[in-house]
Amino acid sequence: MKMSFKLLLCALFCCGLMSLCVAASAQSVGSAGTKENLDLPVDAGGENITEEEDAPEVVIFYGQQLEGDGFFYCVDRSGSMQDRGELARAKQEISRNIQEFSDRTEFGVVFFDSQVIQHPNTGRPIEASPGMKSAALSWISAVGGGSGSCCQRGLLAALRFANLASSQRKVVCYVGDGGGTGPCGGTGGESGYLNQTLQVVQQQNYQRVTINTIGVMMGGRTTQETFLRNLSRANGGTYKRIN
Repeated sequence: MKMSFKLLLCALFCCGLMSLCVAASAQSVGSAGTKENLDLPVDAGGENITEEEDAPEVVIFYGQQLEGDGFFYCVDRSGSMQDRGELARAKQEISRNIQEFSDRTEFGVVFFDSQVIQHPNTGRPIEASPGMKSAALSWISAVGGGSGSCCQRGLLAALRFANLASSQRKVVCYVGDGGGTGPCGGTGGESGYLNQTLQVVQQQNYQRVTINTIGVMMGGRTTQETFLRNLSRANGGTYKRIN
């Protein structure tokens, strides 16, 4: 009887000792597991979130697809532009573009003869909100013809619009016969004036604005067409001849 009691005490002692060992081992594993999880970086396995750039506006101007978020138009309104309705067509092309603009697009419009008229008359670009588009369309509709063709003044006014714009993809669109006639200043006649215009525009285009040129009624106007080709080429744009 005494021997059995001793064996019972021994068994209980061994069971207690084994329980302590198992608990200590579990605690060690749990602690190790917790520490391992804490060592992981907070964003482990996560994806980097970056903001996508807004897609550029896409418009069709004289059959050409143009992309940008700032569009600035420079149109000759001299007598030659009225002979076959070219001024009216230019106004239609610009008006259609303006109607298509989203409200994040910036724009400005310049017409030139011997002088310059522009919208807005502040010389600062405007955003294409419904109210601004409506006002611009009304102004364009009322623009009439003039005399003389001082393209340098018109191009510099369009570049001022572009240089003041906050948009990233800026496009200037010139429409005209490439002439430089009237009381425009400069030396060397029309050819000298056009060459000077190329130099001045390149100097003022310090933001590398794309300049596209549309040549109308170019038959036999070699000097003027060469000017428009060189103007677009020197400023990253394209030249298109409208027959």
